[in-house]
Amino acid sequence: MNLQAHQVKTFAKWLGLSLIVLTVILYILAPFIIKHYLNYRVLNDMGAYSGHVDDVDLGLIDGEYLLKDLIIKRDHPHNPVDFFTVKTFAIALSWEGLRNGEILTRVKLTKPELTFLDAKQEEDKQTGEGTNWLSVFEEILPVTLHKLVIHDGIIRFQNLDTTPTVNIAVEDIDAELTNLTNVKDASGRRVASATLTGQLFGDSPLSAKADFDPFDFNDFQFAADAKNVRINRLNDFSRAYANIDFKSGHGQIFFELSAHNRELDGYLKPLFEDVNIASWSQDVEQQGDNPLQLLWEAGWGLLSAIFTNLESNKLGTQIDISGSLEDTDISSWQAVVGVVHNAFIDALHSRYENITPLTSEPETDTQKTEEQNESPGDKLK
Repeated sequence: MNLQAHQVKTFAKWLGLSLIVLTVILYILAPFIIKHYLNYRVLNDMGAYSGHVDDVDLGLIDGEYLLKDLIIKRDHPHNPVDFFTVKTFAIALSWEGLRNGEILTRVKLTKPELTFLDAKQEEDKQTGEGTNWLSVFEEILPVTLHKLVIHDGIIRFQNLDTTPTVNIAVEDIDAELTNLTNVKDASGRRVASATLTGQLFGDSPLSAKADFDPFDFNDFQFAADAKNVRINRLNDFSRAYANIDFKSGHGQIFFELSAHNRELDGYLKPLFEDVNIASWSQDVEQQGDNPLQLLWEAGWGLLSAIFTNLESNKLGTQIDISGSLEDTDISSWQAVVGVVHNAFIDALHSRYENITPLTSEPETDTQKTEEQNESPGDKLK
């Protein structure tokens, strides 16, 4: 009996030791296995795009695995610009989910950069089309995502075929998406939320927020605004696409959009003041523009002066957005009508129109100051 007990004890000891050794071996090999799987089974063939991850780390204690230097690029482009890069892609178990008996994960992206390309040739454009990104994400993250955090991100729009080349970016992006798998509310929806802050053109604060159903994008609410936008930061874009540039001007942009049963309702409202297009020193002395180009810009400058509201000193418009997710109606003529309406009929206000609950908040000190500074004519309108 003592012999049998000793044998059982010895077996249990060796079994425990073997399990420890096996766990250590798996811990050492797991990063290499995951890296090989991602690089040769997931990222190697994604339709129009392919990718590569440089390194994988695995943490047993916090249940986290870390993808380092992930790069995704379009296959065989004329302009070899990476579509998506991220310094670290951290995936960890959500302790909040575990407390509720669910296996959920949280993801944190550090220094992600997403680049869209416009180009003369259709095959050189980089829009993200040509790959089932949901399928790729499910391969990288085989369990349910609960929370997504983005730190120090960048979104770029470039056109390398124009003269000058175009490079517009939203930088210093910090974003958080939460409740991605929460239960349905009283109306039968799963309401996730997202918040984002960043810098447009390097020094213009941008903020955005949204409510949406992560399993049904037929219904959502979105609002965004950019403050202290210096319009001359758009010069490369405006020269490339409209053959004009700006000497000065600053303002704000407001955007609200909601969808209910796939039907859209929203608007885009840019408001600028002190807009100056033609400049002898900038256009002739520095850029060497010919007289026809200077005349073209002077004409646009005259129009901007005519259509600037005399009381608010702002050139602006409001473009309504309607239709459906499949067929959105945005009229360029409406933009012109909005400019005329702002100039001669009713000055637009530098604030949200509050068509979504996201913007139905108490007035800020800035808004109160604006209203106090409005002329009596504005308040009577």
